[in-house]
Amino acid sequence: MEVQTVGNDRKPTHFLLVSRILILFSVVLLYAMQLTLALPIFGTFVIKKDLGAIDNARVEVILILLGAALVLDFASFILAIIGSVKQEDPKTGMSVATKIIMIPFFLINITLWVMLLMGMLNPFLLFGIPFALFLGFCLTYIYMFMTSWPDIIYMIIFTLKRKKRPKIGIIVGIILEFFFVLDIVGAVLINKAYKDSDS
Repeated sequence: MEVQTVGNDRKPTHFLLVSRILILFSVVLLYAMQLTLALPIFGTFVIKKDLGAIDNARVEVILILLGAALVLDFASFILAIIGSVKQEDPKTGMSVATKIIMIPFFLINITLWVMLLMGMLNPFLLFGIPFALFLGFCLTYIYMFMTSWPDIIYMIIFTLKRKKRPKIGIIVGIILEFFFVLDIVGAVLINKAYKDSDS
């Protein structure tokens, strides 16, 4: 598969590096949010011990962590646009690393949503299952996509600035970044383009 490469005249990284760092901080917050939610569920269903209840205080902590993560993601999005316009070094290797770090998060995330849906399998809560499925999908997609947008934004702006037809490798890489699991392949493909540009 042929991959579009980038010239060796990259500018020092500033905005894009900070964008990646904010995403990493957001990942830490998401893991903290997940731990806050998972502990009582794990205690109840796995080790049969009381590790706390999902009460109002715990829900508030979860919402604060989620809100802070989303704020960091929005800030990283703005910085990614600025850095891409300036054509800074995009540090695509950090994107691959972040996606790998997120793999356990998604596995636990899917498990928690499945357990939630199983808990709703009674006549009084069945009506809420479609909403829970929609919410779970949307939140999980946001978590995944936040690690993709610096790559996507950079490659689109780079292609527009070059005013040249992108090669198939970059197109496939960008498309794959929009899909669960395949986004890792897309990130690796885009990262390879930048490594090839240095050779």
